[in-house]
Amino acid sequence: MSACNAHRRVYHRVLLKVSGEALMGSAGYGIDPDVVHNVAAEIARVAARGLQIAIVVGGGNIWRGLAASARGMDRA
Repeated sequence: MSACNAHRRVYHRVLLKVSGEALMGSAGYGIDPDVVHNVAAEIARVAARGLQIAIVVGGGNIWRGLAASARGMDRA
């Protein structure tokens, strides 16, 4: 691959799914602010190059829908 083609983007828009588990770091629960800061910095670095990024953040480690659905709440 030539150096010219090495930096050509194939995609202009991406969807990034960040799991809640990844955001908790080594704490074992919740969200680690240092991890969030590092992930946000990486996303900002890529976005600054013109890539459009949609972000979905999982929250299963914070909220489990199964327990709520047992009480009648919609899991969607």
